[in-house]
Amino acid sequence: MVWALLAILGVPIWLVVGILLAIVVQRRNFKKQPGVFPCAVRDEESTKWPRPRSYARQVRGVFVVNRGAALLRTAIHAVDDAADIACDDCPKKLVDPVARRLTLADGTHLDVAVSTAHVEHVDALKS
Repeated sequence: MVWALLAILGVPIWLVVGILLAIVVQRRNFKKQPGVFPCAVRDEESTKWPRPRSYARQVRGVFVVNRGAALLRTAIHAVDDAADIACDDCPKKLVDPVARRLTLADGTHLDVAVSTAHVEHVDALKS
């Protein structure tokens, strides 16, 4: 259905395939960078974790989160503190997940779930 609509609009198939291939290569290269780890991020008042996985990195007290198909949507958070929280309903895509509540510089909070293999990146944000 989508292919037929694109063909009617005059968009060549090779262009669509090229864009999709570029997205796949961009994601793969991004995830291979040092210090990048998978995570799930939600607001403090949210009751459910988001389904799509995000990728993050920690740089000197700053938590950088990338989301979206090509991981181009970036959120940058200055973090004051990180505290342990219970992770009863953590995302199933993470291996042996643990959760932390990040206190941001503006006073708001974010809940972050990561696998135990990457928890040291989030714990480095503790003051």
